[in-house]
Amino acid sequence: MTARADEAGCGRCFLAEEVELLRTPDIPLPADLVRQVTHKDRLHWGDQPAVIRRVLPQLVVILAEGASESDLMARGLAAAEWRQWPVPQKQAVAGFFDAWWTQTLRTAAPPVPACAVFETCATATSSVAPWLARWETEEGPIARRHRDEAFGWWREELEDDASPFTWWWGEEAAAQAAWREVSAWLRRGR
Repeated sequence: MTARADEAGCGRCFLAEEVELLRTPDIPLPADLVRQVTHKDRLHWGDQPAVIRRVLPQLVVILAEGASESDLMARGLAAAEWRQWPVPQKQAVAGFFDAWWTQTLRTAAPPVPACAVFETCATATSSVAPWLARWETEEGPIARRHRDEAFGWWREELEDDASPFTWWWGEEAAAQAAWREVSAWLRRGR
């Protein structure tokens, strides 16, 4: 998929050559461009969902391989309202996040720490419930170790009761409610 033929992008943030790449099918994009595209909100594009669809195949690889600021990249995906996309497309996105999260919980040393993957999945979906539910069903020692590590990862937030979801897409109250749900879940597991 590509950006629309008339997509101009934000002229301050993207060069004309970069936008042209987004309008061109079947060519790989530079990883830096993929990251930059996903860091921007809807105001930078005429049709952000189309632009996000263009970078999505490379975005999922970047995320799974261990990108820093993965939650910020997921925010761009959430802003593109991918859950409103046609069924096959939203199923593909949901399938990636589910598979990535499950694999992370089953991997002793994943390329991205489990807490960062959790934050990314929560940011992309504006929900913590499905990710906590999956964590709950993973009963092996690796998933338990990831849960124990979560206390250290979120120690300050647990003490201050401040949400770590800094790139949450949506209302601040929803981010705080999601954090309270995670915090309660973590404390029940201790």
